Amino acid sequence: MAETITWDIVREAARGSPTARRDLVDRTVDDLWALAMRLTRRKDQADDVVQETYTRALATLDGLQPNGRFEGYLARIATNVVLERWRRHRPTAPVSDGLSDEATEPWQQVADAEDDRRRLAAVWSAVGELEPKPRAAVLLFYANGESCDGIGRILDVPVGTVKTWLHRSRTQIRRRAETLLAGQPAAGGARTGDLT
Repeated sequence: MAETITWDIVREAARGSPTARRDLVDRTVDDLWALAMRLTRRKDQADDVVQETYTRALATLDGLQPNGRFEGYLARIATNVVLERWRRHRPTAPVSDGLSDEATEPWQQVADAEDDRRRLAAVWSAVGELEPKPRAAVLLFYANGESCDGIGRILDVPVGTVKTWLHRSRTQIRRRAETLLAGQPAAGGARTGDLT
């Protein structure tokens, strides 16, 4: 994690100091890009989110009040940018299958890895079906490690709402993933006959 931004640097950047603005970006870009990647799951979209986040943040620095962390302010803007994009169109998150082209594992390990990939794909598909704000809460909590309080500040909702979203979303994700998996044969069972 990068060094925390002080409000003195933010005030300097608000006054138009190119050095302070560059310092704000340099100290926060890695964490902001990692958050954008976790929220979008696509490099091209994460790049766009980061760029738009900095554009919005730097344009509004002069009205920013020094409460909380500047990094939290950036996270809130990035989350809002992603939510706006989700409202326009609901992207699907690509899932890596975890297998290389040169996999030399024994058959059962490959089948187990395929089952894991199927389960992960079903979970991501179920997450993608959530409404935008609950989806953001789930991603911020599980992928970004944000607390319920932090998510509430980022999404501008009460902590109780965040906890409700997380509880309902877990149930919805589990049920939807189970439904998706019920319609697919297991890798181990589908291939057993091929090897005998």
